Amino acid sequence: MAMRYILRRNKPEDLSSIKKDIPNLESQLEKAGDGYKRNLELSVTNMERINYQFQTRKSGTEWIWICPSVELVAENETGLFSLMEKFSVAPPAHLAHLKK
Repeated sequence: MAMRYILRRNKPEDLSSIKKDIPNLESQLEKAGDGYKRNLELSVTNMERINYQFQTRKSGTEWIWICPSVELVAENETGLFSLMEKFSVAPPAHLAHLKK
């Protein structure tokens, strides 16, 4: 059974940190349009992955891609905590006692 944790991004329109993980981000997202959504999965290990969840937003007269949330998926607490460290997020209080 996989453990999942969803992070809300403070600056959903800033994709620079995601471009470090996914260098060809623009070509994978294609041109933004009304109501578009995409989920791009990045495998970190065999049992850990990051799902970047994109949607479009109108900015002036143009549609742009934003990433309001990121889903972390791991097989166990150790893997989940490892992914959380990548995003500088502390474990939630109800799981913090499990961190070794």
